[in-house]
Order: sequence, then C-alpha cells, then structure tokens
Amino acid sequence: MDEDFQEAVLNIVKQIPEGKVTTYGEIAKEITGSVRAVGQAVAKNPYPLIIPCHRVVRSNGDVGGYSLGVDKKIRLLRAEGIEIKGRKVVNFEKILFKKSQFQIKMAIREKKGEKELLRFVTDRMLGKLSTWLRILGHDTVYAAEVKSKSVEGDEDEDKALVAFAEHEARILLTRDKNLASSARKRGVQCVQIKTDDAMEQLKELLRHNININLEPVPARCSECNARIRKVEEWEEDILKDKSYVPTDMVGKWDFWVCVRCGRIYWEGGHWRNMRERLKLLK
Repeated sequence: MDEDFQEAVLNIVKQIPEGKVTTYGEIAKEITGSVRAVGQAVAKNPYPLIIPCHRVVRSNGDVGGYSLGVDKKIRLLRAEGIEIKGRKVVNFEKILFKKSQFQIKMAIREKKGEKELLRFVTDRMLGKLSTWLRILGHDTVYAAEVKSKSVEGDEDEDKALVAFAEHEARILLTRDKNLASSARKRGVQCVQIKTDDAMEQLKELLRHNININLEPVPARCSECNARIRKVEEWEEDILKDKSYVPTDMVGKWDFWVCVRCGRIYWEGGHWRNMRERLKLLK
C-alpha cells in the first residue's frame, strides 16, 4: 500500500463528523481509487481510536470490519448516537456523509502547502517520460517494474498494468490504443500518448488536463522511483565514494540520496537546463 494513498484516505476519515458515517465507496470516488484499496488503507490505520475509521461502513449499511473487532466498532458507533440493529446502521441514508460534503478536497490535493503530485504507471514505450515525471516529483512506476504472474506475452503484462493501476489508483499512460481501451473499460483513468518526444508527451498530459508539476523537485529517484532524502553533514563520506559527484562542492551544495539504490542527486547545471526546457511548456 502506497503511503501517500493511505495518507489521502486517512485525511478523509478524519473529516467524518461524530454521529455520521461514510462508505468505502464514497472515499474511493473522492480520491479516484478502488473500494478494495480504500478498505486496505483504512484497515492499516495506525491510530484507530484517534482517526475515526469506525465511521467507515459498507455501502449497504453493514458496519463492515474493524481492526479492533466488529463489536468494538458497534459500541463506538452507538456511543456517538448511531443506532445499530444486528450489523446494520439504522437510518443509513440520513446520516451518510457523502462525497459532496467532504470539505477536504484541497487538503488531499495539497501536502504541506504543495500541489499534489499525481501518481502514474507507464508502459514500456514511455521510459523517457517516466524519468521526466520522476524528476518532477511524481510517483511513476514503469512497466518493467510491475510484476505480473505470467511472463508469456504482452497481453499478460497489459493485464498486470491495468490491474496495478486500478489497485493503486494510478493514472495509466500508454502508447498502446488497445491497452488504453482495456483500462478505460475497467474504470482506470488513462491517457493514450500519441507523440514520441518526451517534452511533447508532457504537453499532451497538460492538454488532457493532467495537472502535472513543471518544476524539478528533489523527491523521487529518476532511476528507481524510490524517495530521495537530504544527505546529512555526518554522511558526507558517501558522496566521496561516488565518482560522478562533484566532491569540491561537498559542504557547499545540498545533496540527496536515493533510499533504495543509493544514487546521489544535486542541483547543478543540469537542473538549470531542465528548468529552461520546462519553461517552454508553461
């Protein structure tokens, strides 16, 4: 379960007022995710007595599951004045807190004052676009990184990409018309890319109203998509072990390291060049 997705789900759960309930489906509509993925995120709530996930029930009014037990969930709901008969919420429609009532759209789409960084999964023909999206801070999984149960052909990988995009509520980007059609039939948000050049592909996303970030940010590894973090002063020895790092700038510039593959990043001339290219898209 992606931590950003779980955070978005729990941000919604925090908004459900006492004496009201919402459903996994209502939350899924708000963040363009699957009901199953929302259920998994709610189940992993680390603070069930603080973040009120007991107020999330099934679409038929059944109370559903709860990490502290169904009996505990029913007691918590009743303590808030919600009437329960058997496992069903009485007056369900009357006390349902619907998607249209969520007052946190911007809270979900902004993180610490920053624009939300959309999440993508891309097919094998969009390797360069994947790199650019990562440079722009977007969580972007490339097709080769998606594990499928079968490796017998392209059809199996296409199915795996659609299933992955659906499960993690990612936007699927593809050059393949058939894959795009298959994704849309499953309700997966998808953009079929028509051009070959990476800059033109970014323009296509903008034309499809995909509000991508257009400023390089030190957030994702362009190689493996893992998060990168700032290198602390006491860690500067790891910079000297990399032949490509400008060691004369150690102690003067900020550096970042990928938490997975160890690749080092810094804002050098290449960042200025990228910014100049991206200015043309604005």
